[in-house]
Amino acid sequence: MTLHVLHLAGADMPISSATLVLATAVILLPFLVWKFVFQDEQPYPGIPMLDTKEEGEKTNSEAKKRYLLKAKEILHQGMAKFNGRPFQIIGRNGPIVVIPTAFANEVRNDTRLSIAGQLAKDFFPTYPGLEPFGASVSNDIFQDMIRKNLTQLIGGMTPDLSKELNRILGELLPTSKEWSEIKFHRLCLMIPSQVSAKVFLGEPLCHNKEWLDISIKYTVDSFIAARKLRVTPPFLRPILHYFMPEMKVIKKEVARARELIEPEVEKRRKARAEALAAGKEPPKAMDSLAWLDEVAAGRPFDVALAQLLLSVAATHTSVRTIVALMYDLVENPHYIDLLREETKEVLEADGGWNKNSLYKMKLMDSVMKESQRMHVVAALTMNRRVMEPFKLSDGTYLPKGAIVAVPTHELTEEAHWPEADKFDGHRFLRMRQEPGQETRWQFVSTSPDHLGFGHGLHSCPGRFFASNATKITLIHMLMKWDWKLVDGQKRSPQSRWQSEFAPDPEATIMVRARESEIQF
Repeated sequence: MTLHVLHLAGADMPISSATLVLATAVILLPFLVWKFVFQDEQPYPGIPMLDTKEEGEKTNSEAKKRYLLKAKEILHQGMAKFNGRPFQIIGRNGPIVVIPTAFANEVRNDTRLSIAGQLAKDFFPTYPGLEPFGASVSNDIFQDMIRKNLTQLIGGMTPDLSKELNRILGELLPTSKEWSEIKFHRLCLMIPSQVSAKVFLGEPLCHNKEWLDISIKYTVDSFIAARKLRVTPPFLRPILHYFMPEMKVIKKEVARARELIEPEVEKRRKARAEALAAGKEPPKAMDSLAWLDEVAAGRPFDVALAQLLLSVAATHTSVRTIVALMYDLVENPHYIDLLREETKEVLEADGGWNKNSLYKMKLMDSVMKESQRMHVVAALTMNRRVMEPFKLSDGTYLPKGAIVAVPTHELTEEAHWPEADKFDGHRFLRMRQEPGQETRWQFVSTSPDHLGFGHGLHSCPGRFFASNATKITLIHMLMKWDWKLVDGQKRSPQSRWQSEFAPDPEATIMVRARESEIQF
């Protein structure tokens, strides 16, 4: 056996290789334990910390739960304590550097900040069942498809989307002119999932009941599973995820989604290859199954995972937008009449739908932006991961790997918005009427003053499609049905958490059919 010699205490002491390896392991063990067990949970050096852990808490698990329930209070404390300087808190998945809105313009287009990196940190795409959240990590195919295909074709989609929504709502909502009580959140889950399936999958999959069921369930179940993993100590996740019921559910959903989508994709690719081989023009791309192939241009991607991610992206935020919007309207019913009048006026003047019809409905746009202001989707936005270390203009050093975000609480504060706690559907319409402000305050516009969709390079790329789809949904809902709060209910259901707008999924609303003043 090979011998090594160490000089200890002045004496030559022969030590075997095995002993040396063991000694090295003992020396390195504390470092390895720290690195793989605690490092992911440690505050970032050099940035002040608002400690939300209580006495006796050794891990961040309880602080993460506390953030879920009290995020706004925590962020207010941090802003007051650190006087507008960046600081960090324990967020939903460990330390987050909170960058005040004064820095939003500074970081809005910084390519050293990555949404893919943040998704990888927050949604665990290396774990079976959560792979769709890694579908956009390796390249920009997902974002390119939305910007180059979906956004450019939005104007021409309006008549088809209206026709599809007429069918969807006709199946989901009552035809009786007597009041009925329905679970509104469940209804709102089904609407965007079916609309997005029409655009992203096309025929025949967009009407496949099993796919629609999976897309709805996966949107809900994947967030539940990720939330469970976040409050699990990091060193236990690689083991416990195998035994979590929530993870088992989404693994089955991903597997079944793949079984449904891949045969259709192969069928289309074969038809395209045969057309090209015969010297014929291949079928024109009319949905994202084909768009993704075109945009990828040979770059690898998993079509089933991409479709699940598209479905989640289209459904998760849209559901909450529609829920908040409708409850704001039933609490302020005079806006329902005003929106009906605006819809009738525009569609009669246009002789039906054209590419500018929705743009002309400026009160509707203002109402939607005001609802978003009052019910912003999350307490933090512009969530990104630092891929390359750099300093902010105030000297704050952001290390590689840090998660950063900008708070949204100013959207509901009197210091920034007059009568901030009052729903004013005309607020942004008035602001757009000011000289030079026409485009700044549209629903899809972003700025540090209104971060409903993020800002700059980090803003939501699908917001233009989401805006149009929401407007068409609202038009059909208001023109063909009456709505009101349940008898005896004085206000709409409030969010269960402060970290994100999460209305009670069991909440109900009253609805009845009505005759529309105009056919469309």
